[in-house]
Amino acid sequence: MSLLRKILSHRKHSKKMFFTTPTHSQGEFIEDISENFLGSKVFNCDFSEIDGFDNLREPCGVIKDLYEKLCWIYKSKATFILTNGSSSGIMAAMLATIKENDKVIVARNCHVSVCNGLILTGARPVWVMPKYNQEWGIYEEVTVESIENAIAQNPDAKAIIITSPTYEGVFSDIKSIAAAAQAAGIKLIVDEAHGALLNFGNFKSLPAIHLGADISVNSLHKTAGSLTPAGLLHIRPYSSVNTEDIQDALNILNTTSPSYPLMVSVEATVLYLNSEKGRAYIRRLQKNIKANTKNFLKNSRLKVYDGFNDPTKILFKVDGVSGMRAASYLNNSLNIEEEYSNAKSMLFITGIGTSKWKLLKLFWALSKMNLSEDEHIDDIFAYYNLPQQVMTPKAAFSKDKSINIISEVCGKVAAEPVLEYPPGIPVIVPGERIDEDAMRFITKNSVKTCDD
Repeated sequence: MSLLRKILSHRKHSKKMFFTTPTHSQGEFIEDISENFLGSKVFNCDFSEIDGFDNLREPCGVIKDLYEKLCWIYKSKATFILTNGSSSGIMAAMLATIKENDKVIVARNCHVSVCNGLILTGARPVWVMPKYNQEWGIYEEVTVESIENAIAQNPDAKAIIITSPTYEGVFSDIKSIAAAAQAAGIKLIVDEAHGALLNFGNFKSLPAIHLGADISVNSLHKTAGSLTPAGLLHIRPYSSVNTEDIQDALNILNTTSPSYPLMVSVEATVLYLNSEKGRAYIRRLQKNIKANTKNFLKNSRLKVYDGFNDPTKILFKVDGVSGMRAASYLNNSLNIEEEYSNAKSMLFITGIGTSKWKLLKLFWALSKMNLSEDEHIDDIFAYYNLPQQVMTPKAAFSKDKSINIISEVCGKVAAEPVLEYPPGIPVIVPGERIDEDAMRFITKNSVKTCDD
């Protein structure tokens, strides 16, 4: 029986009176504002681990059945539901595969959850820079050569962590990187948060675990239509990663009261994506994006990124115009808000829930933009250099910290990550020295530092 059917059957047939958490008793009491705003049904399926409803920490019943169904759909050795976002999946993958002082090869365009995982594990990062596209102001793929070089220089590394697809949808050559990792006996973890649709559509890349990655993590809420922050963690068939180690790591990170509405959202979302109706929706979305790109982008100043990427991430640029200025115009004049903009381009994320009408309005608005050129566009990331790594992120986090105003931080060691958010990519990681180059990226009024 599915989890959703189990809940529906309970609602219809159970005569039990519960003196358990949550004490709203599946909607027996709902405060007026919450009921008017959320409705009653979300409370109806908000259970605790009552008799027969299994436990996400140690599935043995209906949740175990759901896990087996997910494994079959994703063709995985194991798939785990994440009710605390893909960030928890990344950290769990790290806790299960690396330990204190282990070397881990990490692409620098990683999400901040990787920094948090470094703090939790005490591992030593070996940073690899992805390619940077100055025309678009984005990081592109992590090259196979850069990974092979990092392995050659650090043959004792225990894991490799890369992001593919990136926030902007750019894929790396996971198959070749996985082959290099396997040859060296190193685990490959892929942050595939933005690739939740890859199993169900015709994309330029297959899902990471089908290309040789040991572990991948998906965010179902980003593009697949589920509630925030639902996600999944997958283990590749025949990978030596121990599934019990992953479960143990998740049990450390997760609440002991996981959200049943989120678990139902995961089940419903995946079943929809795997249905003919869901797959047809994705095909139709891709077709509509392609048709609109061809029909509307006749303005020679307007360009769309067309690399080795996921086409549901639409990256635009207007020649001679800052991406942030163009996005501000769309937002203030045409009520269209982008996901993210930088000095060169604007990112628009589509997925389950993006209608043909929304796409038409977006492309029409873009085609009508006629902004004067900027005199100067300063892309500071084009000149980014890695700061000096003085100590591990865990060591920096564990030291006594002080809060310093910006004018006082140059030369000090960061005790917290400094992020570009969105998408949550760290430009300074705990344990790195804040030099004059790094100062260009700090927009905060103060930064936590520690003694080196």
